[in-house]
Amino acid sequence: MSVDPRRARISRLLAVAVAIARPTEALGQEARAGLRATSGLSAEGIELALSRHLETDADEASWERLLAQEEGAPCCHVVLAANVCTAALRALAVGLVVAPRVLVRPSRRDPTLATLFARALPDLVTLTGTLVPRSGDVVHAYGHDETLAQIAETLPAGVALHAHGAGFGLAIVEEEDDLDAAARAIAEDVVPFDQAGCLSPRVVLVAGTKERAAHFGERLHAALSDLGQQVPRGRIDDATASAITMYRATVAALGVVFDGPHHTVGVRLEGSGVLLPPPARVVHVLAVSADDAARELGPLARFVTAIGGRGAALTRAVAERTPCARLSPLGAMQRPPLDGPVDRRVKGGPSPIETRRMALTSPLR
Repeated sequence: MSVDPRRARISRLLAVAVAIARPTEALGQEARAGLRATSGLSAEGIELALSRHLETDADEASWERLLAQEEGAPCCHVVLAANVCTAALRALAVGLVVAPRVLVRPSRRDPTLATLFARALPDLVTLTGTLVPRSGDVVHAYGHDETLAQIAETLPAGVALHAHGAGFGLAIVEEEDDLDAAARAIAEDVVPFDQAGCLSPRVVLVAGTKERAAHFGERLHAALSDLGQQVPRGRIDDATASAITMYRATVAALGVVFDGPHHTVGVRLEGSGVLLPPPARVVHVLAVSADDAARELGPLARFVTAIGGRGAALTRAVAERTPCARLSPLGAMQRPPLDGPVDRRVKGGPSPIETRRMALTSPLR
C-alpha cells in the first residue's frame, strides 16, 4: 500500500518536532536556548510552550482534515509572525500539504523553530528573507492585517494568497459551571505564550449576574496567581505596559480590577460592550445572557477565532455569531488538533481598516 507523499512529508516534520519538544534532545536544547534570546517568554514559559503546546502528533480525523487542504502548487511560501514561538510547525505542515517544497520567511524577531526545521529538513523547507513567488505558487501569510494587505499588493498574477490575520479567543462560563474549576481551566488557556496567540482567551463571558462575574473574576485572579508562580510572565515592552495601564484605568472606572505580578483581571460592572485588553495575561470579564451576547460582542464577533466552552446555552449563542471560530473545552483552547490553519474564517473577513479600529494585536499562528 503506497503512502501519501504529503503524509510522509508531514510525518518527517513531526519527527523533528518531537525532538524539539524533548529537553534532553540536542534539538530541544538548541530550541530552548534560541527562544530564551528571541521569544520574550520566561524559561518556564518556553518549557510550557515546547512540552505541552507543540503539536507533535495527529489522530486520523485530524489527518483527514489536514490532507483535505488544497494541493498541487509547485511551491508554497510561508510568511510567519513572531507572536507564538511554536507557530512554524503548523504553518509548515499546511505548506507541505499544498506543495512538496516550502520557502519560509520567518519573523526577524523570532526565527528559532523555522531555522531548526529548515536545517533538519533541507529537501522540504528552505529559509528565505524575501517573498518572490511565481505564478502557480501559493502563499500562506500570518500576521497583522496591515502587513497582509501590503503582501497582497506585491504578489504577481497567478499567485494564490491565504491571509491569516488578527483574531482573539473568547471563553464562556455557563450558569451551571463551577466557578473555581472554570477559573483554573481558563488560567491554563491564558498563560501559554503569555496570551499572545489568536487562540488565547482575552475576554470571558460569564452567564448570570454582575455579582457572579465579579466572583468569577476574583477566582480567575487567584488561579492566575497560582499558575504565575509556576510559569512567570516574560518581558513586557513599554508599549504593552502603557496599554495595560490604560486598560486598568478604564476598567477601574467601570468595575473592579484584580492585579497580580504576572496578570491583570478586569471585571466590567457598568456600561456595555466588550473592551478588548492587551495580550499580556490581561483578561476582561463581563456578565452576559444568551440573549444579549451578540449585542455585547458587537463588531468584535467577526474577530473571534477560538471559543472555549462546553456547548451550553451561552456558548451556543456565541457560536452562532462566530461560525468560523474553533470550539474547544475550557483548558484546551491552546491545544487544537493539527488539522490545518488555526483560523476557520472564510474569505471576506475583517479588513485592515477594521482591524486598526479594533486595535487587535494577536496575529494567527
